[in-house]
Parts: sequence; C-alpha cells; structure tokens
Amino acid sequence: MSSGNDPHLPQHKVSTSSFADVFKTLATGRHKQSLPPSGPDSSGDFINNVVEGRRGSRVSFGFDPMRGSLVSNASDNASGPDFEVSLKNMQQRQSLSVAADEAENVSKFLYKFTPEQSITLWEAAAHLIHEDGPVDVRNRGCRLLEAVARRQDLPIVARRSLYESISRPTSSDVIHARVNALILLSDHGRKLDFAIDSSVLLMISSCIVPLYERLAAARSKARKEKVPRTTYDDTNLGDLLQFVVDIITLQRHPAGDSEIEMLLNQVFTVCRRTSIAADIKNSLAIFDAIILYADVPDGSFKDLMEVLCSIHASVKSLSGPTSRAVRNLAKSRRQEKMVNLLHSLLEAPENLARNSNVTRGAIYVFTDLVRAYGQEDLPQVSFARLTESLKIVGKKDGRIEADILELVLSILEGDFAHVALREKDWSEFIGLLMFCCRRVVNDQPDYPLQEYLKIPPHPRNNILDDIRSNILASVARISASFESLWDQMNDQQKTETVKFFMVIYQHLTPSQARLLLSLVRTRRLCFPDHPDWASHSRHLIRCFLLSDQPSNIRILALEILKESLFNIESPTQNEPLLELLLEDFSDEDDPVYLESLVSFVVDIAVCDNLVFGSILEKLISPMNKDFRNNDNLASRHGSATINLEQSLSNICSVGLVTLFLRSMNISSTKTALLFETFLGLVCVAERPSDSRLTILKLLSRLRCDSAGSVMVVSAPESDYLVATPSRTVDTTSKQSSSTSSVSPEYNSGAEEALVAQASRLSIKESSTAVSMPISMHKSTSRISSSQIRTAKWTPLVWASVGLKALPEEPPGSPSPCICAYMPTDLSSQASDSELETKESKIALKVNLWLETIIALLQREADWDVYSFILVHLAQQLSNRDFFNNAIPQVKLLRSILCDQIKSETFREPPGLSGAKKADVAICIFESLAVLISYHEHFAKSEQDELVRAFMLGIIGSWDGTSRGCIQALSVCCHEIPLSVTKSLIGILDKMSKVITMSNLAVHILEFLALLARLPDVYVNLREEEIRTVFGICVRFLQTSREQRHRPSESSVSRGDSMPTRLSGGVREMASYTQPEPSDTFRQDEISRYVYSLTYHVMIFWFLSLKLQDRANHVNWITSRLVFTDENGREVVEEQSQVFIDFMQRVAYSDLGDTIPFETFPPSPDHGPAAKKSWIVGMSIITIETAGVSGLTQITKRQASGTTFATYQQRTTPALPHQVPPTPDAHSLSDTLNRTAILPYHVILQMTSTAFPMPQVMQPIPLPDNDITRRAINSFDRKDIVDGHKIGVIYIDKGQTAEADILANTRGSADYECFLTGLGTRVALRAAQFNTQGLHCDSDGEYTYAWRDRVTEIVYHIATMMPTDLNTDPGCVNKKRHIGNDFVNIFFNRSNLPFNFETIPSQFNFVNIVIGPVCQIADREFTQIESMEAADFSRQFYSVKVMSKPGFPELSPAATPKVISGKNLAAFVRILAMNASVFSLVWNRQGGEHVSSWGNRLREIKRLRERFSGSQTPFPDPSEGSYLGSRRNTKQNNPYPDESSRAVLPTDFSTDWNAAAENNIFQNLDFSRWSR
Repeated sequence: MSSGNDPHLPQHKVSTSSFADVFKTLATGRHKQSLPPSGPDSSGDFINNVVEGRRGSRVSFGFDPMRGSLVSNASDNASGPDFEVSLKNMQQRQSLSVAADEAENVSKFLYKFTPEQSITLWEAAAHLIHEDGPVDVRNRGCRLLEAVARRQDLPIVARRSLYESISRPTSSDVIHARVNALILLSDHGRKLDFAIDSSVLLMISSCIVPLYERLAAARSKARKEKVPRTTYDDTNLGDLLQFVVDIITLQRHPAGDSEIEMLLNQVFTVCRRTSIAADIKNSLAIFDAIILYADVPDGSFKDLMEVLCSIHASVKSLSGPTSRAVRNLAKSRRQEKMVNLLHSLLEAPENLARNSNVTRGAIYVFTDLVRAYGQEDLPQVSFARLTESLKIVGKKDGRIEADILELVLSILEGDFAHVALREKDWSEFIGLLMFCCRRVVNDQPDYPLQEYLKIPPHPRNNILDDIRSNILASVARISASFESLWDQMNDQQKTETVKFFMVIYQHLTPSQARLLLSLVRTRRLCFPDHPDWASHSRHLIRCFLLSDQPSNIRILALEILKESLFNIESPTQNEPLLELLLEDFSDEDDPVYLESLVSFVVDIAVCDNLVFGSILEKLISPMNKDFRNNDNLASRHGSATINLEQSLSNICSVGLVTLFLRSMNISSTKTALLFETFLGLVCVAERPSDSRLTILKLLSRLRCDSAGSVMVVSAPESDYLVATPSRTVDTTSKQSSSTSSVSPEYNSGAEEALVAQASRLSIKESSTAVSMPISMHKSTSRISSSQIRTAKWTPLVWASVGLKALPEEPPGSPSPCICAYMPTDLSSQASDSELETKESKIALKVNLWLETIIALLQREADWDVYSFILVHLAQQLSNRDFFNNAIPQVKLLRSILCDQIKSETFREPPGLSGAKKADVAICIFESLAVLISYHEHFAKSEQDELVRAFMLGIIGSWDGTSRGCIQALSVCCHEIPLSVTKSLIGILDKMSKVITMSNLAVHILEFLALLARLPDVYVNLREEEIRTVFGICVRFLQTSREQRHRPSESSVSRGDSMPTRLSGGVREMASYTQPEPSDTFRQDEISRYVYSLTYHVMIFWFLSLKLQDRANHVNWITSRLVFTDENGREVVEEQSQVFIDFMQRVAYSDLGDTIPFETFPPSPDHGPAAKKSWIVGMSIITIETAGVSGLTQITKRQASGTTFATYQQRTTPALPHQVPPTPDAHSLSDTLNRTAILPYHVILQMTSTAFPMPQVMQPIPLPDNDITRRAINSFDRKDIVDGHKIGVIYIDKGQTAEADILANTRGSADYECFLTGLGTRVALRAAQFNTQGLHCDSDGEYTYAWRDRVTEIVYHIATMMPTDLNTDPGCVNKKRHIGNDFVNIFFNRSNLPFNFETIPSQFNFVNIVIGPVCQIADREFTQIESMEAADFSRQFYSVKVMSKPGFPELSPAATPKVISGKNLAAFVRILAMNASVFSLVWNRQGGEHVSSWGNRLREIKRLRERFSGSQTPFPDPSEGSYLGSRRNTKQNNPYPDESSRAVLPTDFSTDWNAAAENNIFQNLDFSRWSR
C-alpha cells in the first residue's frame, strides 16, 4: 500500500501511480479465484461464502481437470515408471538433472504408485527443493511436491511427513509451491490433522512477506520491461491470503493472539507496500475473518485501525469491503475503544507526521458510522465530540476539507441529523463548515462574522480543479440539506446556518438565498436599529448585489437594502453604502437587476440632495458591456438596426428620465442639471441608440404653458408622421397593403399601432388617390423582384411595438420650478407667493436644445436618432412659447432646413430601413410648415425663401411631398401673403405641371379656392396668368369626365399601368394595391367632390377678374366646356350650363343682388298691373306692366340667380293736332301722359324682330294658373347660393362631458373675437335668409352668418342658444342642431386632448378643433378676459381637422396647423366650408348631391319640357286689361287654321340640339356680341 503526504483526490479519481496500479490490478487481476459479492449488511455471511468459493475455485476455473487430463494423457501414451528405478534416480544428489527429470516423470504417473510409494519417492526427491541448485530443478521438484500433496489417499503418517517437508524453510522461489502443496494437503484448510504439534498460521505467516516481495519484484520487472503479466503468476499471493482466511474461518479452535498478531504484522506489511487492489482486497478478507472469528490482539488494534483508515482513504474502489470490515469491528467488543481511537487519530498531533491517508481514513470511518446510524450494535457517536475532533484536525491539516464536508453531508442527510438537531448550539459546527469552505469562498473584507469565527485565510497554493469541484459539490448538497431541515431548526441553528449561507453565498440556490434574505429581513440585520447594521448592509451589498447571483435574488436583496436605507434618519449614512453599491456600476451586465437598481437609486436621488450628484454621475457613465457589443452589432446590421433587447445604457437613461419627471415639480436645480446632462448625452454617438432615443423621447415632449412653465406631454400629436420614415413592404399581406395604398386618411393612433402596419408604403400621397399614387410607381420601380422576396426591412427602434415612450406618466400640471422663459411681467402681476416661486424658478436653456437638434440634423449618423428628430421636431416647434428664448436658433434652423431642401443635402435613409429620401423630405417640410408661425421673426427675404422651399416640394425629386407643400402654402397665403404674392406665378406654374396627378386634385383646388378669396395675394396676377388657373380647372374637368364616362377603360388602365413597369415579385406586390370594392365608393365620392370643387374654383376666379376683363375669357372657357361624347356629339354638362349661365349674369356687371318692388305697381297712380311669364332659353322671365304709367318690372329667373329690373318707355306729350290712338283716349285727361302697354309688348321688344326666329328660340308662354304660380313660387324659394350649416362649440377649462360643454352660455374673449371673424352677427327674427333650421323663439335671437356671391354659411353657435338646465339638463335642444351638422368647430380651451366622440352623432363627419398652441396657465384663464382684440391677433392657435372613422381626411389641417389669431377665423371658415361641401357629396346616400344652382336649372328645364307644347302665337286679351271697357273681347285671328294647329311637345335635349345647330360653342359664346 502506497504512502505519502500528497493531497488526496476525489473519491472517483486516483492521481498517484500506485493508485493507478490498483485499478489496473482490478481490471486484469487473478481470474482463478474471486470473492463473491455481498451486501453491506451481510458481513456475517461473508466468510462462509468465501470458504465455499475457495473450495470450488479450482474446479470452477478448470485447474484440477486440466492437471488430471495431463496425467491421463501420459498414462495413455506410455507405461508408468518403475518404482525402483525412479527411487534410485531421484536419490542421486550428484546428478541433479537426472533426479529432476525423474521427478518430472514421476509427477506425471504418480497415480500408478501406492500412497506409501508416493511418499517414499517424495522423501527421495525432497532435496530438489531444499538444496541450492538450478531454478529448473527446484521447479520440477515443486511439481512433484504438489502432485504428492494432491493425493487424498495418503495415510496420516505420510501426511505429517509431507507437512514437515513443506514446513522446512526454502528459497523464496519455492514458497508458492509449498503454499499450494499445503492447500492441497489440507483440502483448503478443512483437514489440518497433520499439524498437531505446530501452528499452520505461523508457518503461513512466515511465507506472506517473502512471497509478496518476490511477487513485487516480478511486477516491478514486468513494468520496467513492459512485458505482459503472463510472464509471472500473480495468483500465488492471493491463494496464500485466501488460505489464511480459510484456516481462520474453518478451524475449530481460534488462533492465539501471538499467531494473529504475527499474521497481522505480515499482512500490515503487505498492505503498506502494495499498490495492487487485489492484494489489499485479500488482506481485507483476513481482517474481516479475524474480527469475526478470532480477536484482534491489543497490540495490533491500533495498527489495524490505521491500516483500515489508510485503505479507506486511498483505495476508493474497495470502500465497500473496507466499510464492512469497519462496521464489523464497530460491532465488536472494542467498539468504544475504536471510537476513541478514531478521535485520537484526528486529534493527536503525531498523526500529522504519518500518512495523511490515516487521518482521512478516520474521517471516512466516522462517515461509515454516521451513515449506519440506527443499526444494532453500532457505537454511539457524539455530535459535539465529532465536531471538535474535526475542527482540530481541520486546523492542523488543511488538505482534508472535502473529506470533512463529506462527513458533514452524511450527518445532515441521514438519520444522524436528528442527533445534530438535538444539539442546541451549532456555532462550532457551522464554524467548521465555513472553515472547510474557505478554499472556494472569495475574500469578504466586509464579512461581519470573520473576526468572531477567527477563520484563517485559505492557503494560496494552487488548488486542483477536481478538489475544488468536489468541495463545491459537497457545499451544494450541504446547503440543500440545511434547506430541507430548515423548518426543524431552532432560531439559534437558523442564525448559525445563515452565517454559513452568507459565507457560501456564491453557491446558494435561489430558494436557499431567499431563506437567507428572509431571515435577514425578519431579524432586521440591515436596519439601523441593529448594532451591526452597517456591516451587515455592506456584506449584503458585496455578497448579493455585487455578485453574480440570479436576478430575482439580487432584486430581493436590493429591496431589503432599500427598506433599510429609507429608515435611516441621517442622509449622510447613506453615502458610504451607496458608494459601495455603485462601485462597479459600469461593469453591471444583468439588465433585469439593473432596472431595479436604477429605480432604487432614482428613488434615493429624488429625496436626497447629498447623493444626487454621485448618482447622476453613475447613471451617465458608459456601460462597458454596451461598448463591447457596439462594434459587433454595427458590423452585423449597419446603422439601421433594431434590437428588441434594450441596452444597459438605456436602462440608465430610463432612470434619468424618471428622475427628471419626478424632480421637475420639486427641484429646479436638479431638473435644470438633468436637462443640460441630456443635451450632452444625446450627442454622444458611441452610446447605444435606444439610450439616446429614450432621452430624446422626453426632450421632444417638453412643452410650456402660456405662462412659460415647462410641462411634459404624455403623447405628442406627431403620430401622423411616425409611419413615414419607417414604412416597410410586406408582400404577403394583401389586405394591409391594399388598404394602405388607397386609404385617404392618416392614422392618428398610437406610435406602436402606426408602425405595426408594416406594409404601409406612403401616408402622404395616399389620401385622395383615385388611382394608384405616383409615389408608389416610382418607389417600386427601383426595387428588384429578388429584393422584395428576400429583403427584411428593419423598422425603427423607437417605434417598435410594445415600447413605452416614457417610463411613467408625467406630472399632470406644469412645473412650478422650471420654465422655458422668465416672463417679464410676472413681478408686476404676481402675488407674493408667486414672487417666491419666481426666485426659485430656473429657465431651461431651450436654445441649447435647439442647437443640439440642429447639430443632429446636420451630422447624426444613426438613422434611428435622425429619424426620431425629424418626426417629432414639428410638433414641438408648434409650441411656440417654448422656444421664446431661442429665436436666433429658430432662424438658423429655418435656414438650414431650407438649404437642405434647396440643395437636397439632407440624409439618405439606409437601404434596409425601407424608407426613401422622400420620406425625409416630408418630415422636413412638416417642420418648415410649423416654422411659418415664426414669420414675425423672419426678414422678408427669409419668408420668401420659406415659400420657395415649399414650391420645390410641389414638384421635384421626391414623391409624397406635394400634398404637404400645397397645404403649407395655404397657410402661407394667410400668414405671409406678400411672399406668396411674389412667388405666386411660379406656384401656379408648378401646380399646372402636376394636374395629371389625381391624388393632388383636391389639394390644388382647395388651395385655388382659398386663394380666390384673398385678393391681396393674387393682386399682381395678369390676365394670361389668371388663365392658368382656369387651365388647371379645365384639366381636372377633363380628367374627371374621362373617368366618369369611361369607367371600364379607366379601371383597366389603373390596373395595368404600374405592373407593366415591373416584373416578378414587384408585379405581385403592385397587384395587391388595387382598390378593394369598399374603396371604389370612396374614390367615387372624392372624384365627385373634385368635380364640384372645380366649378366652385372657376366661379370664384371668374368673379376675381376685373369687370372689363371677364368677357375676354368667356370664349376660351366656353370652348373648353364643350366636349364630344362617344357618339361624336357635342355635349355641355349640366354644371357647365350653370357656369355659362353664371358668366352671362356677371360678365358685364358687378351688381349685387337685386330686389323687386314690395308691391307692384308701387302706387295706384300707375294703374292696374298686367303680368305674364315665359320660358326663354334657360330662364323664366316674368313681366309686370302698369296699365297707366307703363312702368314695367321684369323678373329674370336663372339657374345662377334672379334679377329684378324696371322698364318704362317714355312717351312724348300728345301734340295738339294729334288724334287719339284709341277711342278710350277721349275719356282721359289731356294732362295725363298715357302709356298703354301689355307684357307681350315688352317681351317682343326684347326678343323679337321681323327677322325669322326659330321656334325653339321663341319664348314659351306659361299659363296663368295655379300650377304655374306654384311652380314659380317653389322656384323662388330655392336658394340662389349654396347654404351650409356649421356648428360652433366652446369647451371651457377641464370640460369633457357633452352636457357640460353644451351648457356653456358664453366663452372666453378670444372665442368671442373668433366668432366676429367667422361672420356677421345677424338677427333670426324676420330673417331674409335661410337660417338653416334656427328659430328665434327656441334657438336665440341672434347668430353669426357669412355669405358671398356663391356660398352662405349659418353657424349653429351653442353659446348663443338658450340654456335652461332645469327643463333641459342634457341640452337636447342644442344637440338637435349640433348633432345634425356635418361639420362642427370646437374652440377647445379645456387644456385636455379632444376626443372625436365628445359629442357623438351619426352625422358629425368633421370636427375642426381649435386650441392654443400652449396649454393655458391658470392665471391666464382670468387675465384673458381683459385682453383687447388686438392682443388675440398676436396669439397663435393649433387647428386640426378630425374626421369620423372611414371619412377621408382631405383637409389641409388634417395634420395640425399653427395659425395666428389674426387669420384664424378666415382659415377655419374656408376649412369648414370645404369640409361641408365634401360632406354633402359624401352623404348623398346613393343619390346625387345637386347644388342650389343645379336644382334651379333642373326646375327650369322641367317647366320648359312641360309647357313647350302649349304655345299660342297671339296673346289672350283676358290675361291683361286696359283702362275703360272693351267693345270686343274676342281675339282677332285672321289665320284660323294656323291658330288652331297644335304644337307637338318636345324635350329639353331636342330643343337644345335644334338651337345649337351643330355648333354649340358658337351659339354659347355670348362674348362675341360685345366685340
């Protein structure tokens, strides 16, 4: 058995060479004999089994049959030797070779000799093995000895003689033969009758060491020479040792102590020298046999224990047999001595100089005893004594920690745990554990119990990995055992166990760590009321917060620390702990824990000013893990990337943003410092994108109220732009793709919902597309089919689904601590408390923020950051007061953006972003549109440059910018009209070049309609330039006409136009964008609106012409209103007929509305009246004549209006010699100038001469009956202008409920000023206009209305309607008007976002929401009442048009626009009017919307068709009367045949074609008459 002082290895591994030989021996050991296996508790039967095994070992393995067969073969092949000859030959000592040969021969045929002869022959040959001679001679003698001993028929005398020969000493190479002969002679120990006077054990004992030494030499030689084991017999020693076992177990009388002691000494020698497991195993069998069947002598007991301990420690493969021997010894009478000896082996200092395996083996023996605790006859082991012994040996030998831990594990896992639990004080036990774990425990300088336990530091020598792993495995199992016993422990045991857990914190499972932390929290070890709370807290920080514990455990520990720190009265005590806690903050790499840590330190920083600076420094420090991963991430994905896992720096940024939100209402200094810190962080390009974006999300949501106080809005209103730079293509989703491509509205939902529509291609050009937007044609044409099939475009990081914009809801009120600017008049108006607030207020450096934005727009390389700035800049700029102190930066921003548009130097989006450069341009134009509101700070040249920038967006290098630029120019017309005037010719020229783009038709026409009402803007247009406007309109009419009259061709062309330019996957993608059936209705309504709006624009612009120039355009316009249909006929549409009718009325007159006499004739002096009506062309002419004065009132009813005129022929006085014209004249006074005329005279004077007139051109008289009168009265009731009703609702502070809003009876001063700009205050009583359902008795005495030559608007103003909350608490009377208005204007001063469903109604299609650009400060609610009207003109308001879901958003204010109070009413009025017109078109419910002029035209046509067949060539005298009496009342008709001829009725089309004479244009061009 090998010895040494090397540290042992784990149980499953042997490191020394001797141990390797042991395993090698086990693998290739003796195969003739083997010990039968037995269980651990079958030691009593073990020896019997061994004996039986030994008896049959040779038979089982075939040795005896093999030898018998050799003899048999010899007898068969030759006759046996002669006895005498053999005897003589073997007696020859001079010739040993002859004797040896004869012995060899005799051994083969010994069975032919009698027993006596056999023993005689051996006695003659005995000298062969006892005398020195050649080895071969001795070997042949040995074979003869074994042959003789094998004979079972030898008499007792012969056997004694043979035993005496065997007992005589010989050379070592003969010992094995002597042993085999003795085994054969005794029949494996059963027959020892030949050894009466001598001890067989002594003889055998004397052979053990010599035989082992010879065998060891052979083994050593074989190892050195690397020869196989077959060169020597390795079984001889095993046979000998097993024979000893047989003798001890089978003999009737136990051996004496001297014999056993000698035997044990020999076996001890073998055990200490051998490295072969088989030798040790056979030795263990001897030990076990002695223990069971004999008795261990006192002198050998200690040595036996040491050998057993050494075997136990060094030969792990024999742990079973060793344990059996140990347990059998423990059950013997020496069990108490055995336990004491084991303790002495652990405690005695001399053991340290011995083989360390003895000490380790003693521990293993205790382990066996502990595991067998509870079995009968085993000794009791004291837990306290065992702990003390282990502690002593542990301190003296630091290499046995793993063995001690294994023993401890056996204590805790088995029944012995109950013994341990009965021990109240576990301090020594836990101290022992902590000592043994010191090799695997990191140094803990703040460990509070270090000094108490006096644990020495672990040695610094190299520890083998397997030893460390073994200790770690034991520590883990011990911890699990403690966890299972936790509920059975008392408080002191738990406390001590927690100390152990705190030492091995790195190796605890989460459940064990929770036990520890729970006890720490329960015992309040880290709370200030504990004497060692600071030390415990430091240990908690180092062990759990600065370690690699699981996230949930670290978070639990952090909660305990948080409870502790928030119970500290003195804030200065926090600083050391926080400094320790944040010591390695930059190296933290656990995002889950980091979130909790950041939240924790933010809570502290909010309330503790002393540590605010240090916490801020940590939070802004770069996280090392992020910077290590930056290069790899960029190399894999480029600049346009999305990583759903947030960076560690972003977690810190979230904490900083949270700190800002919580500090802004309590500390101006902190907030200002954080603001300036943010400005620096967003410019650090090395920081992860999401970290910078989190800060930008806060900065972009900063606003101020009307008093300058800063606030944070939870959701900016720039959602409509979110999808612009993040659009993607999804070729697998037909539904989403087709919907987005034709949808005319913006999605105003949350950012997440907008970006989730991944198939969106463009949100700017899709709003009014009758066919596919041009932008899509261009964008898809640049993409190959393979790219669409394989590319996965990357959405924006900041717009990903599920990401929160802000970590928590911002404060609901403006900050009392920080402001965007310091109001100059605050001191004169504020109270004392407000003055104190002013002193503590700090104005944020907003100018630096704007400079940061400019720098990012110019130099930022990260697409996510750049795109975020672009999208959110416009909305923040709309909060004008926020940038009150940054006007130079605003001007610089305008200059840079205009230059980027002009030179196209803004950034190109990355390829995988799915965005185009046009998308960037869209966002830039949105910002420029907001910058219009800053025009008062711009020079005239800068305003001009702004307009020119928008001109570049109408038609240029980018798709999708046209709409926004046209709408921005609409604002410019109000805000900077002089700049628009300067560039108006160029604007119209660019619009004329994009008139073929149907998706821009609405926006161009609405712009032209607005422009026509602003004569100061178009004042410089010349006649030929104005014709450009008519050209644009005519082109729209032609396009609309083509689509309506050739729908099939149009749909085919739309379906084929784009795919013919594409191939493969692109063609497939394009096919998905074809309109769905539901979109066809929408496109049709938009087309009708474009058609109707086009004529409105032409009407407005024709009126805008100078009177002397109007006729010059008639010919050009009329020629283009006539078109040829599919049958080749010239056609003039109904709307064109109305427009021509309108031109006839206004081409040569600027008269306003005319009025008739209230009664005709105006006085009785004029005589009785005669009245007659005719249909003349497309007009109704009514002539009333006074019979005396000849005064005539002519009423001409046309589609575009009714004209009243007077006509009177003046007659000269009658000459004296003049004969009276009629007999009646003699009855009249000579002084009266008589004018006797009938209505027919007037009509003839105006329409007829002697020149022939075609019948279709002749006036058609209308019969004077009830039908005619009813028809004319009905016609007169039709409005001569298009009427619109628009609701106006005022929302006061904090109002959200419908009833509260409608109950308002008055509004703010700026609201009242806004109403005066919308229209004129008019009385409803005896109103001479269409009040649109308002009645003075129920809806108030007054309202506001507005009218021009074409349109009339009556406002349903809720505040001007009666309010009686007692009888009508829900204001239903108001709701019946407001709820039925297609368009409502909401003047929102509630300081709350407006909800479209605030006043729900089926018919409310459009809500125009007006609100101040800044939230109204509380003091402003009272001060604004005293402001003058001039003050409101300098205010700015945000105007947003919100549409009902499914209703197209076509308005210029579909995206919010900022308008000054001066132009607010005019801008909103045109928005409301256009929205109302489209609502009327939209709500036709399957029918047709016809304008008032169109209705009048149709009524005239119906009358003409009805009465065209009842003409009479001569008048009926009964229809008029003369003065005096008639002698003959019958009509004079010289042509009776002609008068009685009936005229066939005709329809209007027939009359039209007959009058046109195949040349409609020539017949309609009335301007030729004035040339």
